[in-house]
Formats: sequence, structure tokens, C-alpha cells
Amino acid sequence: MKRPLILGISASLRNARSKKGSQAFVAEISALADSGELDTYIGDQASIHLDQFVEAGRAEGKPFDQLYRELRRRGGLRGLSNSEVCLAAALWEVRNHGCDIGHVGLIDHFPADGSENDIKALKHRLRAADGFILSSPVYFGDRSSLSQRFIEMIRSDDELRQSLAGKLYAGLAVGAKRNGGQETTLIYQMIDMINLGLLGVGNDSDTTSQYGGTAHAGDVGTIPKDAYGINTSRGTGRRIGHVVKLLEDGKDSHLGDPVRVGLWSLQDRECEMLNLALPLFEGQNLAHEVRVSGATDHRIRPCIACDICPISVGPDEDYRCIIARKDDGLKQMHEELLWPDILVPAVFSPRSRQGLVSVYQQFMERTRYLRRGDYVYTDRLVIPLVFEEIGANEHLDIRLLTSFIRHHTVMSKPIIGFLHQGRLINADEVAADLGRALANGRRLTESRLAAASLGGGSSQYNPVGYVLSAAKDNETETLTAREEAIETRNRNLVAEAATRLSTLPQQSDTQARL
Repeated sequence: MKRPLILGISASLRNARSKKGSQAFVAEISALADSGELDTYIGDQASIHLDQFVEAGRAEGKPFDQLYRELRRRGGLRGLSNSEVCLAAALWEVRNHGCDIGHVGLIDHFPADGSENDIKALKHRLRAADGFILSSPVYFGDRSSLSQRFIEMIRSDDELRQSLAGKLYAGLAVGAKRNGGQETTLIYQMIDMINLGLLGVGNDSDTTSQYGGTAHAGDVGTIPKDAYGINTSRGTGRRIGHVVKLLEDGKDSHLGDPVRVGLWSLQDRECEMLNLALPLFEGQNLAHEVRVSGATDHRIRPCIACDICPISVGPDEDYRCIIARKDDGLKQMHEELLWPDILVPAVFSPRSRQGLVSVYQQFMERTRYLRRGDYVYTDRLVIPLVFEEIGANEHLDIRLLTSFIRHHTVMSKPIIGFLHQGRLINADEVAADLGRALANGRRLTESRLAAASLGGGSSQYNPVGYVLSAAKDNETETLTAREEAIETRNRNLVAEAATRLSTLPQQSDTQARL
């Protein structure tokens, strides 16, 4: 069976590795046997990089531009910059998930003098990869100029962009402070990459499933001190490795029934959003079944921020939010929220708010119990759908993305229909985007069910930052209930795969040994 390839991309002008040093970097990571060796390796390499600065003239107090030129002249064979340390941690985990790895230092293609080198070779490597991890330093809460030039290169090449569509993307960011703009950098980069047609993932359930690797280190060589940041980078490697391998292993499996699409109406006015959305789904050739969940038809109470959420551990089918009044919208919708393969949270965003019904924020808050219920939506595709009147400026596409990726999902390009004087002015573009997204969702569903049929495990919520929840999770009764709930979920997935897949995957020799 083919091993998928994930390419690590360094977007720092202070990269330690280039060309032959970049090749050695991959070999060195691949040779590390365990996490202890990884920690030793990145500590040693960060120290080497610091020593290189000293040897290049820092000890004599030379200006940084002279130091920089001397470092570049020496060839970039050893050491690791802060961004490269995060990338090393992520790529090591990628290898552990059965993927091959590669490395590109963008400085080799976009030098500091503004020129371009061997762009054809860079594009060839991108086409050959199944996924990418882009590691960037933070500048004023945003990406590096190298990252920007890389994204612009993809934007300006229609053929390249088409060849990258449907591949996986994840990000790492290093700032000089703990809250130094890492998350905004990751969000902006993810928005750009998924708008180019890639599918986005964050870090994994062990590291709280957020936007990617978030490390802090200002001075050269200091990043090994940030164990938490390196952990989130490792979690990002695990997450993208898992999804890329999932898609590769399940590519020969096929659904025998329609893909299930949950269209969730979170903000609407007299069904204007639904009247725009439903004809777009009806016009698709792909076999799919759409169920509309009109959240705006319900009274959804806000989250009261329970200290322990959900209130109990149990099967997914059990409603486990403390707000249990019969007329509450989430209680009434619970079963239908579990049904979809593809999640389509949909909103209508007009300039005038008169008559508008919105349960958007309450819905987002209250789905907390689903996220904390061991990530019910793991590996499902999310397609944010927004119909926005020009000038509304509500930015719900961004908010949907940043909220739903935290459910351990895979994010597709937000689809935005622009309205002017009551008319959808980009209907053809919206329909085409929807068709591509549904095809990706079907592919992911087939792979997710194929993995379940081979005994793939479920994710588990890790209550980082919640002492009471962590203590509750460690109680013997809770541990037993969690094991039973996960076993039930896995049995249900196996049964669903047997019913819905027309072609079941065969277990490989490697999987059998594992």
C-alpha cells in the first residue's frame, strides 16, 4: 500500500537548514526512535543553531545583517531554528502515523533579496505531496513574508491550485510570547489555504484540538524550553498524519448509499437562507441526502458554563447537557445532530436585522457538550455556508471555521453567496464550490467508515485547563463508563460501515501486526 507523503515547509528567513541540510533534516528525524530521542535531538540542534550565531560574529557584536549573510554563506547543514524545531516535532509524529515526510525551506526559493529560485522544483514537490505543514514565525499577529510569498505563488497559478485541491493542510506558528499572535497567524493562514481548495486540520484531541502548533520563543535557541508549544506541534503532526493516512487507506472503499448532509439553519429571516440553499443542493449530481435542522425554529438557551461538561459519560445517543427542559432546542435536536456525515452550518447575513432570527451564538456555546463528549464529530467535513448581503460585514464564515475546527473536524472552504438587491450574484460559483466540497465530504466519509471497519479507535477529550473535569475523568467509575461509551461508539461505526459501504477494505499486513 502506498505511503502518503506530507511535506514540512519552513517559512522563516532564519532557517538553519537548506538544500543538502534539508535532506539531512528528514533523515535525522526519521532515525529518532522515541520521544526521548526527539527531545534530545531538538535540544541539541537548537544549541547548535545558537552556537552558529556566536561563531558568525555575535560574540564580537557584529550587526545582525552581517551575521545573517555569514550564516547563509556557511550552507545551512546543521542546527534548527525555532520554526524548524516545531516542524521537526510535527514531522516526527507524521512518520509514526505511517506517512513519508519531506522538507522544504522556503528561503531556498524566496531569498531575502526578493528574488525567486527554482520555483518549478517547488511546485513539483507540492504536487507530489498529499499534505503540507507550514511552520511560520509570527509578525504582528500574522505570517512571515516567506509564507505570504508561498501563498501568493499558489494563488497566481491556476493549474497548481487545481492540482492541490483536496490535499490536507496544517499550520505551526512561533511567537516571542505565549500570547504573541500564534492563533491569529494560524487562523489567517488556514483561511487562505482552504480558500485555495485545501482541507484544513488543527492539532489533535491530546492537545485540545485547536488551530495548530502554538509555540513561543524569541531568542535563537530558546524554543526547547517550551514543552507545551512543542506538544501542540506534535499534536498537529499526529492530526494531519491521521487524516492523510485515513484518506489513503480508504480510497478504494465506496458508499453504497447517499452521503448524509446536515444543513443546520442557525440564522435566517422567513426562510430566506433555506430558499437560497436548498435549490443549490438539488442541483448537485452527487448522490446525497439533505436533512434540514431548523435551529432557528427552536428556543435554544445559552450555555451556563458548567464546571463539569458533559454532566455524565455515556453513549452518544444520550443527551448529556445539564439544560434539559423539554422545550429547549438542543435537547429536541440532539438525535438529528448525530446523523450527518457532512456538517453544513448555514447562516443568512443581511444588512437590516429587522425580522432576523439568530441562534448562532447559543448553538455554538451549547455544542460544547458534544465536543467534550469525546469529539462526536471527529473526522467529519464541515462546510460553512453563508449568504451575505453586500455590506453586512458580519464575518460569520471566519467565526464558523474557528468554532467548528475545535470539534476535531476537517474544514472545507467556507462557501459565501453574495446578495445584492435580493439577488444571489455568484450562484454559479457557489454551486461549483458546493459540488467540490460534497465530493470531498463523501471521500472523507468513505475513509472514516473504512477505518472503523478495520477497528480504528475513537478520540478522547482531554480537559486541559479544567481541574475539576480532569479530576472527575480520573475517577474509576468515569473511566469505566468512558471505556464502555467508546466501545459502543466503535461497535456502532463498524455496524454502520458494514451497512453503508459497498466495498469493505482489506486489512493490510502492517495493520494486522499492529
